[in-house]
Amino acid sequence: MKSFPFFSPREACELKLRALYESRGFVRTEIAKFEDYSLYLDNKNFLGTDRILTFMDHDGRLLALKPDITLSIAKSLPARLPAVSEKLYYIDEVVRFSPENRAYKVLDQIGLEHIGREDAFANLEVLDLALRSLALMGESAIDVSHLGFVSGLLKNTGLSPLVERKILGAIHAKSPHDVAGILEVEGVENGRKEQILSLAGIHGPFLQALEEAKTLIQGEEMAKAYEELEALAKSLHPALNQTIHLDFSVVNDLDYYNGLIFRGYIRGIPGVVCSGGRYDNLMQKLGKDCCAIGFGIALHQLDRLWEEQTPPVDVLLLYPANCNWNALMERVNELNTRGLTVRCEREDADVGGLLYRKLERFKEVE
Repeated sequence: MKSFPFFSPREACELKLRALYESRGFVRTEIAKFEDYSLYLDNKNFLGTDRILTFMDHDGRLLALKPDITLSIAKSLPARLPAVSEKLYYIDEVVRFSPENRAYKVLDQIGLEHIGREDAFANLEVLDLALRSLALMGESAIDVSHLGFVSGLLKNTGLSPLVERKILGAIHAKSPHDVAGILEVEGVENGRKEQILSLAGIHGPFLQALEEAKTLIQGEEMAKAYEELEALAKSLHPALNQTIHLDFSVVNDLDYYNGLIFRGYIRGIPGVVCSGGRYDNLMQKLGKDCCAIGFGIALHQLDRLWEEQTPPVDVLLLYPANCNWNALMERVNELNTRGLTVRCEREDADVGGLLYRKLERFKEVE
């Protein structure tokens, strides 16, 4: 992050991401630290958890420390938005339960939301910004999916929403055996069963996998989804020399999400770093007459990438006890003007544990 020499890698990354989003007209928004607990209770399937840290305020209302930012932004918007889209980004914290150590953790996030009328360019712009965000952090890859393609194939199978969720879960787990078992129990006819299994197995380079998906198109919903994916392929391939896969195992709850969804990864960091997609269904559930797409980046995950990689100071400047202080300050300012970081220590200090690129001894005394 050489453009910001005096910041840590994480701070420099945040600044570059902010500059990227603001260069596209996104405006930073601030979100309240807590919300009515009912917002999260009513949408626990969207959150994927019901473990939420709550407290009672002085009026007896049950509030929660927010576990999600998208919900808070969506809730704060008017029911009908103006013709001009809301383009917002945020840097904030969420409080989530960690199953690993059975404790609540404060996690940092940065992300953006594009909210307004349905617009094909919004898909392209948001995915492009996600790709550019990942590229700022290191070697990256992204898996893209489209829930319209998945739900379109599940239509007219007579499956209940509960069974559809089970199938989506099995697809997400990349378990064709479980998918086949569910379809067998539900009596789905063989032709449709084979198509669903074929869909569950599609994963690979975007253009190649898109050709495989084309053979499965049935009905208007799948055709429209394919057109959207094809439009992305024309605009984004190859994007920033990143690995872009089409992977229909990337799925979300159909009650909240629809259309394009994606997951981003950074080499050296286990798990998902960036997740996003279109959530028009959530907006409708909250009584908002608009469409929305966005993504969030888990900044706390990046600490693993930079762990114990705090860049050493450029110059360790040792000075005598009877130093000419004005001359020393002039030397520090001169080095800073050249874009170098400087740490000053007395020459009798124990500096054995400090990291630095160059040692300089300042000799001038009073």
